[in-house]
Amino acid sequence: MKKSRVASPSVSLRFEQRLVLHQWLLGLFGVSSFERLAANLKAPELEGFDENNVSRFYHQLRLLFDRPELPHDLLLAYDQNIVRHWRRITERRNHAGAFLYPKYFQYLALLFTEIYLDWYFRYPDRLLAQLNDHVERFNQRAPAASRIEPYTRQDLNKVAFWMATGSGKTLLMHINILQYQHYLRAHNRERELNRIILLTPNEGLSHQHLEEFQLSGIEAELFSKEGRGLFTGRAVEILDIHKLREEMGEKTVAVDAFEGNNLVLVDEGHRGTSGAQEGAWMQKRNQLCENGFSFEYSATFGQAMKASGNRALEQTYAKCILFDYSYKYFYGDGYGKDYRILNLADDSNESVRQRYLTACLLTFYQQLKLYRDKPEEFRPFLIDRPLWIFVGGSVNAVRSENKRKVSDVVDILLFLASFVRERDESVAAVDRLLKGHSGLLDAQNRDIFAGAFQYLNTLGLTPDQVFDDILRVLFNASTTAALHVENLKGTDGEVALRLGDNEPFGVINVGDASALCKLCEERDELDVTEKEFSGSLFRALNDEASTVNILIGSKKFTEGWTRGRRSFSSSGAASGSRARISRSSAAGGLRDRPRPSTSRPWRRSTSSASAPTTCGSSRSTSKTRAWRRTRNRLSSCFRSSRIWGARSSR
Repeated sequence: MKKSRVASPSVSLRFEQRLVLHQWLLGLFGVSSFERLAANLKAPELEGFDENNVSRFYHQLRLLFDRPELPHDLLLAYDQNIVRHWRRITERRNHAGAFLYPKYFQYLALLFTEIYLDWYFRYPDRLLAQLNDHVERFNQRAPAASRIEPYTRQDLNKVAFWMATGSGKTLLMHINILQYQHYLRAHNRERELNRIILLTPNEGLSHQHLEEFQLSGIEAELFSKEGRGLFTGRAVEILDIHKLREEMGEKTVAVDAFEGNNLVLVDEGHRGTSGAQEGAWMQKRNQLCENGFSFEYSATFGQAMKASGNRALEQTYAKCILFDYSYKYFYGDGYGKDYRILNLADDSNESVRQRYLTACLLTFYQQLKLYRDKPEEFRPFLIDRPLWIFVGGSVNAVRSENKRKVSDVVDILLFLASFVRERDESVAAVDRLLKGHSGLLDAQNRDIFAGAFQYLNTLGLTPDQVFDDILRVLFNASTTAALHVENLKGTDGEVALRLGDNEPFGVINVGDASALCKLCEERDELDVTEKEFSGSLFRALNDEASTVNILIGSKKFTEGWTRGRRSFSSSGAASGSRARISRSSAAGGLRDRPRPSTSRPWRRSTSSASAPTTCGSSRSTSKTRAWRRTRNRLSSCFRSSRIWGARSSR
């Protein structure tokens, strides 16, 4: 008899190797890895439903697997639930764009959920026993430091999805709600559910989720402690996790205000928490779903576990992560983003810093120009209009250094004002960049921007004409004018940027807009005003009518942000400048948009360099001939803002 191999006690397994719940579900299909399960499900022709509204993935699974735990009639029942729920949440979205079908990994995530919920409601004792049998076998092979504690009944009502940003977590969440409600009805337990609560990492994402629920036709509302809303009990109540406290406050709500029999959805709950805070929010989550159920979603479980160093936390997530489609799988399938990180090691030299930022500006202008000039070539890829983002390291716009008020944001504004105002200097800088003589060299003494502006050089424009076109395309202006910094009263920390009386070309989103504007008032180059404004430039970024090309703000844009236009980022313009150039969106490749049905041209796009003195390596990722032909036709200077577009309502 073959003996099980026992790992060396000194070896520790990586976190992703310890996901025992995910492994148990894979085992029901008779496979030991996600790659083996997915290998024959990736073909584009398997996406969609047949004439009987049965998914083509089901037909493929029938051919691939014949397992006693998953008989074909049971798989078909699960499939019909998935198809029904999918059709419901995409009905409105399909009216506004291309018809949406689940990708193979989305389908598998939903199938794993069907299997788990069926066992959870039908055979809870058997589920507990099966999981502990698997844990026992796992521990026999695992080193001591990586062993998993046995499951208890209290562990079973919490599952999590480790899904890459852009892989469609939002749609999965919506269907998970419908799946849970289905099994409650099937077991006559509907009355047990008190509330459906979605916990988000910040208020901005709360509003974003509200919009997405509306697109899916699911009733939802922002939580208000003033009183239960019209749809409370039926509607999803969306709550910023930081407003959940032990006791009632002016802007917070006590956990005790909710009963424990809730369906709790958690979006990136560990973001912004660490140490004791981590345990505190998890305790609140557990209290909310004590007699209910919880689904949690994150793209960064691995990073969070590594950063926490908390063994108890690792145990919790190793036992509750139901599905792992983390970034390595997402990237391996050709989705996601490629990028280059270009660091300006020393930004104390003002001349070097101006050249660096001018190079970034010209690179972004080239993206905008390509997007405007080549709409037919880009349309099949559902690429959105590029957006230039400056990301600061702090939520607050203003900080103190050496007893002096300083701001990265102000430095960015001064650069933009200088570029527009000092026409002759800017034209000369553009001329040098177009000729590949930026003077910004890498470690091998090569000019970073040599050959970077191929498309611009094919247009036959003089540097003066390029400058004028930058005013028109990027700044929404026909002539030079003063840079106006406009504090938008009535918004959540938004400041508009415009040249003269022209339409806004940029928006700043910071924690303390008034403090930032006061700092700007100290600079003669900036014209600071106030304006009553009832809308939101930030929330309208995805709108076709948006005139905004530049977004300046804090790192909150990286937390589950679904704005699809992001294609170019610069971080910390005043202190250790860095440019991050995404080849597809840093906000994600898929989201809820379909890829074109032609010969797989949905892969990552390619890119040229984009700014500064030292740069990280960039790997070539075009994996299909179709995309290579398109890439060559459009030149390698464009980085797509996003593979599938910003919103499915587009």
